[in-house]
Amino acid sequence: MRFGAHVSSSGGISNAIGRGRDIGCDALQVFTHNPRTWTPINHKDGEVAGFRTQAAEAGMEPLVSHGLYLINLGAPDAEVPTGPPGKPANKTRNIHRFSVESLVQHLEIGGRLGLAGVVLHVGSSKGSTYDDAVARIAAGIREALDRVPGTCQVYLENTAGAGDTIGRTFAQLADVADRVDHDARVGFCLDTQHLFASGYPVHEPGGIDRVLDEFDRVVGMHRLRCLHLNDSATPFGANRDRHANIGEGLIGEDGMRRILGNPDLQGLPVILEVPGSGDGPDAENMERTRRLHREGLEMRSGT
Repeated sequence: MRFGAHVSSSGGISNAIGRGRDIGCDALQVFTHNPRTWTPINHKDGEVAGFRTQAAEAGMEPLVSHGLYLINLGAPDAEVPTGPPGKPANKTRNIHRFSVESLVQHLEIGGRLGLAGVVLHVGSSKGSTYDDAVARIAAGIREALDRVPGTCQVYLENTAGAGDTIGRTFAQLADVADRVDHDARVGFCLDTQHLFASGYPVHEPGGIDRVLDEFDRVVGMHRLRCLHLNDSATPFGANRDRHANIGEGLIGEDGMRRILGNPDLQGLPVILEVPGSGDGPDAENMERTRRLHREGLEMRSGT
């Protein structure tokens, strides 16, 4: 396993490498865009070169980004009223088209930065039928990949299952991927808190083995590219996305040992998205993760 974290890229994308190195990262996840606005960041050539050079010098890989929280490829392909949260709508926007353009931008900068992939929340149906939403999501991903050739992939992430989100089950993730028609550039990222919150018993003895067996049957383990390691601040099956520090939530240290010791997950990049002490992943969470990994492997081997 290569352990990493989602770190801030404020002040310039190249700063992310040093922040990752300071907390002990082998791999890294960043936002290449402000996650709460559609306006892309103009990453200067010097910043891009600095990012790539520092990552190479640190031996930090793989490197991935996370898509905007605003992206919803499942939204209707139509102009809809929009405005500031809690206030009357004062304009219209085609969320589906904005989402496609944002994914295009993520893939373009991902190619420049040498990223392995873009982790993407699949989207939600927004009141339309499931089949219609899945068709729009797949078409949007296909268009973006067609427009941006290269090696940067799209990693579909499972959800915690709130509301009308798509991706709470492996079957839903497979439905989307199978319609994209870009097998070589569509992979998957599993999030442990999302699995737990959507009712997959990763915390139980033998639970992670059964869950990954199902993933293999429905999706294929060879398509799993990344693991988001997060404990859960909400109960099992609660369908709420609330992360906790490693070992301090309801998955707990025993659950984390079972997950991290699973033989099918060895070799994956493991990315922490935890609150830390308030500023995100920190050295303490990284050290605890590595300890639980060692203990999980020992537990599996019976030593």
